[in-house]
Amino acid sequence: MFLDVVRLVPGAALGILLFLLPPVGAESADDAIRGFVSVEPFEFRLEALVRVEPFRESWRMETDALGPVEQQAVLENLQTLLESGVKVKVPGAPPLYTERIVRFIVPDAEKGFVPDERDLIPMGEALVGLTFSAGARGISEMELEWLWFAPGQERLVVEIASRGKPSARALTPTENRTTWKQSGETALPSLQDIPILETRERRPLRHLIYLGLAMVLWAAVVVVQRKTKSPAWVGWLIVGGVVTVFLSMKVRSRELVVPAGAAVEDLVYALLRNTYHAFDFRDESAIYDTLEASVTGPLLEQVYLEMRESLELESSGGPRVRVYEIALRECKETGAGGLAQGGFRTRAEWVTIGEVTHWGHTHERTNRYEAEMTVSAAEETWRISALDLLNEERVQKISRREAAPES
Repeated sequence: MFLDVVRLVPGAALGILLFLLPPVGAESADDAIRGFVSVEPFEFRLEALVRVEPFRESWRMETDALGPVEQQAVLENLQTLLESGVKVKVPGAPPLYTERIVRFIVPDAEKGFVPDERDLIPMGEALVGLTFSAGARGISEMELEWLWFAPGQERLVVEIASRGKPSARALTPTENRTTWKQSGETALPSLQDIPILETRERRPLRHLIYLGLAMVLWAAVVVVQRKTKSPAWVGWLIVGGVVTVFLSMKVRSRELVVPAGAAVEDLVYALLRNTYHAFDFRDESAIYDTLEASVTGPLLEQVYLEMRESLELESSGGPRVRVYEIALRECKETGAGGLAQGGFRTRAEWVTIGEVTHWGHTHERTNRYEAEMTVSAAEETWRISALDLLNEERVQKISRREAAPES
């Protein structure tokens, strides 16, 4: 019958066919909102990518481009919708979002997405990325209820990323609940053991025992030779010799044993591993406290600020790359350098490998560092007290790990 209609009324049939087919390159309403969940050892992130155009009619936006005022209104609306329209249940207390980032973004071949800083954004290009972050420890299962759909959206895909390949769920307005459970045990990063300070006993006057014995022997010879005619100083010589022998045996002190060889490598690796581990946490006080166990002095605040900035995806704040592997390639001692409290200097080269999944893109970052480092004894342990960065090389790879929705 369809062929008959085409034969009889070709113009009308073609019009109907073109109406039913979406325009070439157009995105369907089902792509209006995409959801993402990232579960990390110490963080839970709820994210969304939202195209603004499908909301145009319901929000009564009559403009073809969004200026600063319209942009701000859109961001506020979307933040409210995500916060009220997505419910997450995990064992224990629900996630408490302490950081909310909502911004206009544009796709970027090298970085995945970057902030859209245009003053006037065409409606058809308006894309918003939302990231809600909560500190959480070892989440292994979750129940998700997604109540928020765009006008006309009948299917919404939520990607859940943890270890390994991400999984996806296809939700609808009538079937909007899903569950997720971690396969295997959740291994939380832990601190490396720092070798304890070792000391050894010193007897700085031990060589005086020979002098003391010589004095006593000399006095004895004089007494044997002169007998009762021995001079008075012989007595003082005997007393002095005895006192010298006593002091040479009793005066003791302890000195710090500075590591050498393989022990230096083990110590430097442990300090570096713990320094990076501090930034696995998301609570700022936990980061600072953990960092303080490996870094001391004025260097503490410097390392805190510089490492936090270097691990964030965007300079203005964003998900933080979690370093999961450190390779210490070289560690050469350069001497004690007259450190008053005991310690050593070393020239170290190491590589870090980290990863974070953000809006469906996995960012893999490899950094190589070369630095002069001073390790000092502080409060009964070893800590990094000075760091002079000589060279830094960064390699970042972006990949899109496709996750087919489960049927």
